[in-house]
Amino acid sequence: TQYKMEGVEVEQHEFNGQGKSTSNRRKYAVIAAIVLGVGAIGAGVGLAVSAGFEEPIDNVPTPAFGRPTTPGPTPTNAPSIRQIILNNARFGGTEFDSANSYQSRALEWVLTQDIPLTNFPDMDQEEQTLQLYGLASLFYATYATQSDWTDHHYGNDVALPGWLDSKGWVQDASTVCDWYGLTCNAKGQVVKIELDTNGLTGSIPAEITYLKDSLQYIDLFNNIIHNKGDAGNAWLGELTNLKYLYFGQTSFQYDGIPTEIGLLTNLVELDCSYTLYFGKLNGQTFSKLSNLNYLVIDGNSFNSTLPQELINLPNLEYLYAGNSFVEGSLDFISQMPKIYELWLDDNPGIVGSLPASIGSASNLASFSATGCGLGGSIPPEVGQMSDLVQMWLYDNKLTGSVPSELGNLKKLKLLQIQKNQIGGAVPEELCLKRRPLGRLEIMEADCDGKVECSDTCCTCCGEHCIDMRRKKRGL
Repeated sequence: TQYKMEGVEVEQHEFNGQGKSTSNRRKYAVIAAIVLGVGAIGAGVGLAVSAGFEEPIDNVPTPAFGRPTTPGPTPTNAPSIRQIILNNARFGGTEFDSANSYQSRALEWVLTQDIPLTNFPDMDQEEQTLQLYGLASLFYATYATQSDWTDHHYGNDVALPGWLDSKGWVQDASTVCDWYGLTCNAKGQVVKIELDTNGLTGSIPAEITYLKDSLQYIDLFNNIIHNKGDAGNAWLGELTNLKYLYFGQTSFQYDGIPTEIGLLTNLVELDCSYTLYFGKLNGQTFSKLSNLNYLVIDGNSFNSTLPQELINLPNLEYLYAGNSFVEGSLDFISQMPKIYELWLDDNPGIVGSLPASIGSASNLASFSATGCGLGGSIPPEVGQMSDLVQMWLYDNKLTGSVPSELGNLKKLKLLQIQKNQIGGAVPEELCLKRRPLGRLEIMEADCDGKVECSDTCCTCCGEHCIDMRRKKRGL
């Protein structure tokens, strides 16, 4: 799915001086959604859990680099290295009982490295050892690792191909900062892990928390990883220096969004879309995320309203909660301090009318609530939204006529209101905003039936326009 404003220039976020558009990260090929039906007890309650997986994952080529190698000779300082890992073992050392566990394989590799490495003088032996052990655990836990999830995708008799790119991994520890997908700071600590769409399988291991003192950025988007329950999710709350966390289109599974994510008080961007998060949203998850600016929770199954703690977030500008079984009215919009782009598509549990209070959402530039259960008329107060650039309201139950006050929207570039019960004529005040006289580029309504709109005003008429527009937006 493409996020961030369509056809509108927006600021790109930067990390360590490198600009990276959050929309570009999601411009992938065809999404093949796997929908799991989950029965629920209670009147009128149904859960549909969607986990998105994309075509490249089903056609993974043979990796070009870095298949697991046989460890080399053991250096003389191996006993001290082993003791460091045993002293810090997350499971008391029982994880090494099996020689085939990913922890045992990671330990075996680390013991071949001559630590401390001389090219990282600002890190002591323990810091270097635990960082390398955490990274090796990540590799061995997710490289060609069979699980119930891979059996579902590939079958249980198919050899998994491994990562798409694993250049450098578990080879020479002194080159760790050059391993594929890693970025280090000047000290040699890993601050960024970027392994999106890279063929990871298995589960992301809790040992990644050995990097918690430095790690600020994790991108695991679009991989066939399955992290289930507390064991697979609770450790996320230990990564308290994280600012950017993306694991959309994976199979992290939990009852709602884990409250442990609420411990990540430095978090600026979070994408957990199209995972297996289903269950009521808990306000505790969001109450301390005062730095959160960008939140994507599409494609899950919450069956709840948005909690007040989320609504009140002081720096939240981008919220995408489409196809997530969000319920309730839209009265909350005016209570969101900085909301700039809000997409709530395909949530039939969003009901009521567009509130008049939406006119006070002065920062809102991009609003979409298509395929919901909205009724009533478009309030004239929408004309007070001075920064509004694009609005999608098609496929609802809206009535009345188009208010002339929409002609006050000087920045408006796109308006889609078809597949409703709106009638009458599109007001001249709005039509005058069409180019070249104004900025309005796309104006779509039911002008093949109930709505009167000239060819010089409306750019497309009727429901067939919706399919074209939804395809363009990736909905």
